Amino acid sequence: MKTGSNHSGDCPIFEICAKIEAQTAELYHYYSELFHDDPDVARLWHKTALEEENHLRQFELAGRLYRKDDFTVAADIERAQRICHKLGALVSHVRQHPPDLETALTRAIEMEELLADLHMESVVRFTDGSVQKVFRAMMAFDQEHVHSLKKLLAIVTLARTEMAG
Repeated sequence: MKTGSNHSGDCPIFEICAKIEAQTAELYHYYSELFHDDPDVARLWHKTALEEENHLRQFELAGRLYRKDDFTVAADIERAQRICHKLGALVSHVRQHPPDLETALTRAIEMEELLADLHMESVVRFTDGSVQKVFRAMMAFDQEHVHSLKKLLAIVTLARTEMAG
């Protein structure tokens, strides 16, 4: 484990993860607009985008508040950078080639599962255990969105199957 800091030259993990959250929020806001014809679907995408923005604010807060001796980096920074780059490419791609709802849901769930270890409770280990608990509690509050996306995917898949059969 490397010791981190909130200075981007020393340890950019907070900035990289904040950018990942921003890109994810952008994608979900786009999906909310793309699927605006179904208010329930659009509302779910919008709610999920807002949750990603909350994660973004958590990383920004941590980056402002904590010194290098307050935490150790538990995530692979190079992997986080690669994911950030791929996510940016994905956002560009879906804007040029809008997916259908089932594809959007499937890819979002896959992406969320891939990004699971890049949330605050996994990215850094704070020296003060109470700080770690605060971030863990904040994250637990809005982890419901993956479950909501899976539930909607099951409904969409069932509807498609019933229409085909």
